[in-house]
Amino acid sequence: MKDFFNKETLDNIKQFCTQNKKYVGIAGILAGLIIILIVIVACGNNNKKNSDTESETQVSVEDFEFEKDYTDDAKDDINKLLSDYYTAYCADDLDALDKLATPISDNEKSYIGVVSQYYESVTDITPYTKNGLEKGSYFVSVQNNIKFIGVNTVAPTLDFFYIETGKDGKLYINNIYSNFNRTYEETALDDDILALMSKYTASSEFAQIQEDVQKAYEDAVNNDADLKTMLETTLSGAIKQWYTTARIETPAADSTQADTQTTEADTQQQEQTTDQNNTDANTTDQAANDQAATDQAAADQNNTDQNATAEQPAAPAEYQVVTKDVVKVRDGASTDAKELGLLKDGVTLTAYGTEGDWTIISYSAGANGRAYIKTENLQTVGQ
Repeated sequence: MKDFFNKETLDNIKQFCTQNKKYVGIAGILAGLIIILIVIVACGNNNKKNSDTESETQVSVEDFEFEKDYTDDAKDDINKLLSDYYTAYCADDLDALDKLATPISDNEKSYIGVVSQYYESVTDITPYTKNGLEKGSYFVSVQNNIKFIGVNTVAPTLDFFYIETGKDGKLYINNIYSNFNRTYEETALDDDILALMSKYTASSEFAQIQEDVQKAYEDAVNNDADLKTMLETTLSGAIKQWYTTARIETPAADSTQADTQTTEADTQQQEQTTDQNNTDANTTDQAANDQAATDQAAADQNNTDQNATAEQPAAPAEYQVVTKDVVKVRDGASTDAKELGLLKDGVTLTAYGTEGDWTIISYSAGANGRAYIKTENLQTVGQ
C-alpha cells in the first residue's frame, strides 16, 4: 500500500485528472448527489422510527395499567406537598391552601372552616403513589391519623389525591378530584381520570391498605368513647348544620324554586283582582277568615313541630357484620353512587341499619364516617 502512493503514481493520477477534468467533475457531482440521497433516506428512516416509537408510548385510558408496585418518583416533593396541605387545612389557612390545591370553591372553603375547628393535627402521613397516564401526574392514596381537639385517640383515615405537575415544574393537588368535589360535583369531573381512579382503587394493593386502615379505624372508634362521640355526633352534626346553611343548589332545585315563585306571583295577582272586585263587607269577612286560617295554620305547625320532635327516631342499634366476598363500598345506597373502595372477604364492620337493599356501615373514607354495602354481601355476626 505504501508503494502504491509513491511520487510517480501520484503524478500519473494528477496528470489523468488534468487531461479528463470534464469527466472527473461530472463523476464528483454524481458522487455528491448519491451521498445527499443516502443522508435523506437515512434521516427519513430515523424520523419514521421516532414517530413509531412515540405512537407506541401513547397508551389509551382503556389500555393503561398502573404498575404493580408503588413508585418513589417525586417522593420528597409529594411528601412536602401533602404535609403543607394538611397543616394549612387544620389551620383553616385558605391562602396557603389556594397555593397547594386548585380549584377550591367557596362552598368547600366554608366546609373546611367548619370541620377544621375540630382538627388539632394530621400526623403519620404515609402516601402510596403510582404514576398516572400523563407525565408528571400521580394517583396518591394517603394513610394518616387525625388528632381531634380534646380527644386522646387518633382516627386512622385514608385520603385520595390526584397530583399533577404545573407549568412551573412544581407539584400541585388537582382539587377537582378532592373528596368534597367528588361528593358534591360543583366542578365537572373528567371521565378519563375517573376511569383511572376506578382502576387504581380496584387494585389488590389498594384493597389491602384500605382493609388495614378500616380495621384500625374500627378499633379506635370502639375503644374510645370520646372519639366515637366526636366522629358520630359532634363532627357529623356540624357538617349537617353546614349543609343546611350553605346547601348546594341543584338545577332541579332551581327549577322548582322558579316554579314556586311563578305560582306565588300568579296567586298574588289573582288575590289582587279578587280584592278589587269585592265589596268592603266581603273584604272585611275575607280578612277575618284569613286571620282565622293563619291562626289555625300556626296551631297546626306547632303541633307538627311537637310531633316531629316527639317522633324523632332513635339512633339505630349498632351491630357487627362480616363481608362474605370482595365487596364494593359506595357513598350512597345505589349502584350509581360513587365507589369509595374495596374490602376483602372476612372484614368485620360496624353496621347501623339498612336503607333498602343496602347496609349502612362505619367507614373511614365515607362522608361523616358512613358508607354503604349491598346487604346480600354481608353476614351479621352471631347469625
